[in-house]
Order: sequence, then C-alpha cells, then structure tokens
Amino acid sequence: MPEAPRDLAAVEARMASITAVQQVMSAVWALARAQQPRVEAAAAEATAYLDVAEQIVERLAGSPKVDLTDDDDVLWVLVGPERAFCGPLARMLLEQLPASGALGLVGHRLREVAAQEPDLLERVVFTVDAASTPDELGLRADALATAILAAGRTTVMLLHPDQGGPELHRSVLLAAARATAAEPPETFLPPDEVLEAAVLEAVAGRLAVALVEALRAEVRARLVAAEAARSSCDRRLGELTQTWRALRQGSITQELIELTSGRRAPKGPVT
Repeated sequence: MPEAPRDLAAVEARMASITAVQQVMSAVWALARAQQPRVEAAAAEATAYLDVAEQIVERLAGSPKVDLTDDDDVLWVLVGPERAFCGPLARMLLEQLPASGALGLVGHRLREVAAQEPDLLERVVFTVDAASTPDELGLRADALATAILAAGRTTVMLLHPDQGGPELHRSVLLAAARATAAEPPETFLPPDEVLEAAVLEAVAGRLAVALVEALRAEVRARLVAAEAARSSCDRRLGELTQTWRALRQGSITQELIELTSGRRAPKGPVT
C-alpha cells in the first residue's frame, strides 16, 4: 500500500487523480453494459444458424476426420479479445494453446499479450483483427477466412472462448477428409451442389460464432474488470477522505491554537 500523503494538497491531488480514473472506468463499464445485450443476441443467432448448417453437412458427408499428430499440416486459429480493459482474458486464452503447431491469432489485445512471449511468436503465421462490435462480424469473418486460406493448411482447428467464459472451445474448421455418412438424405438438387453450399455456410457460420463468442467473453470480462476497478477506486477514495478529514481537523486546530496564542501574548510597555 502506498504511503499516505501528509499534507492537504497532496491528499487532494491524489483524490482528484483517483476520481478521474473512477470516471473512466465507470464509462468503460457503462459502454460494456450497453453493448452486452446486442452481443448476447448475436451469439444466440449465430449459434442457431451454425447448428443447422453443420447438421446438413454431417448428414451429407459424415463427421470430419482429423490427424493432429502432424504439426506441419495443422493450423490452430485462436480468436480472442480485440480491445483492452478486459482483465487477464487474453493471457488465460493463450495459456490453453497446444504446445506445438502453427498459429493464427485473431484480436489486437491477444496479439499484444502474445508479443511478450518470443517462443509463441515464432509459431504465428498470421494475425488479424477481431470484431469490436456485432456490426463488424461479417467484415472480420471475411478477413479471417482470407488469412486462413492463404496459410495453405489442410487441417484448421478453431479455438475461441466458450459461453462467454475464458475456457476454450475447440472445433474443426477445415479437414482433409470426412467419415462416410451412414444414411445420406435425399435432396432435390444434386447432393454435391447441396454439400458444397452447406460446407460454405458451415465454415462461414463457425467463423462468425468464433468471433462473436470472443466478443461476448471480452465484454463480460470488461464488465468484471471495470467493476473491480471502480470498487478499488471507491475504497481508496474512502481511505483518502478519512486522511483528508484528519489533516483538515489538525490544520483547523493548529490555526485556532495560533490565533489563541496571539491573543494571549503579553502586550508591550506603553510609552
């Protein structure tokens, strides 16, 4: 704990600084709180759409078959926070990465934290921005898809926060092969055309889910971090207020003593 200031001016200056920080964190909290309903709604919508697209793909082509033993052929794509003020979220996500394999990092804040680990940066083959609002999901998904295709890996594993928390969800984005479907459904169009369209929608849907889930976790983490910072500011301001009152009372007492002493001082001889 920092040493308490010993004069009124220093206490007042520190109180002003903490109040400024408190106002900033209150604004951060309010913005995150206002954004949260839109993000939650976007996450629910994206997840529902993805479930339908993936069900169609699995009925037509079966489940994906992946081989994660060949590091040279696997790309791990981690989607994390884009902005700051989200506590330790980026660090917690990076700690859950596989120990080997090429990496794609999505999110500016995620890249900032990863930059502190040289060994991790050696594995990164691309970095792109994540979405900071639900309106950016489509644009960021397109940029991410372009970066993934440019990486040229046959197996792509997607990692993103799950259900708004820091735990990572792992899914197969691209795989070289799939298990044969036991009973493929009948289709009005040629099965290959339906499958191609369904795969495209499933890939786009999974990218959208990854981005919106990362944003969802970021907003929730920002609410927690901002609330903790506000509480800390409240506590410190309370302590400083008590110190200010004690110093102020001491100052008033000293002034009264000096005033009283001046009045009681003996007068000089009259000439």
